[in-house]
Amino acid sequence: MGRPSPVRLDFRLRRAEAGTKPRAMGHAARKNGGRRIVIAAVIGFCLLAGGVFWLAERQARQMDAGFGNFQDQAFELVDQTGTMRGNVDFAGAPVALFFGYTYCPDVCPMTLTLLASSLDEVAARGGDAQALQTIFITVDAERDTPEQLAAYLSLFDLPVTGLTGKAGQLADAHRAFGVYAKRVEEEDGVVLFDHTATVYLYDRTGAFTGTITFNEPPEFTVEKLARLL
Repeated sequence: MGRPSPVRLDFRLRRAEAGTKPRAMGHAARKNGGRRIVIAAVIGFCLLAGGVFWLAERQARQMDAGFGNFQDQAFELVDQTGTMRGNVDFAGAPVALFFGYTYCPDVCPMTLTLLASSLDEVAARGGDAQALQTIFITVDAERDTPEQLAAYLSLFDLPVTGLTGKAGQLADAHRAFGVYAKRVEEEDGVVLFDHTATVYLYDRTGAFTGTITFNEPPEFTVEKLARLL
């Protein structure tokens, strides 16, 4: 048999190339399609997170009308060292105000832990995390003595001023900040409290700037604290 002509060889080569190109293009198309799906998912998540954050900030600004300046909410309570403290003692620096109690099984320790980790992130970004005054006012006048507050707050990697007092004094403070607190005794005798689980934020002038809500995404908390500081 004679050798195939150059024309036939060229024809076969072209047919072979034509047969491989669609498969190569199909693989590239699937790869690019996968990338587009991932990029679209990331963009969608960012838009959703931004939308939720915007709504939270808008709600906080709307709430501003009902919250007075921190310095106008007079109170006199005892801190964990036994020293009398009033609202004027916290003038001139940002405040994160939280109401809870030391026997709280979940909300209070989780919130204090969140604040601690968020402030670490703020500091890592170069923010002045030390400028924030975190205040923990108890809703449990009976059990939360200064000594109990000191022992409890020492468990957290966060400088916190704990405040307690007589039942009437605490009720006045709760009322001043619009806080809800109700004692609940379980059938087994365990005493718990239903209470407001929101952190109130005030800037260095005492103006209310917003809230941190329980179970809020940590990245939102970091952004709010960074802007406050």
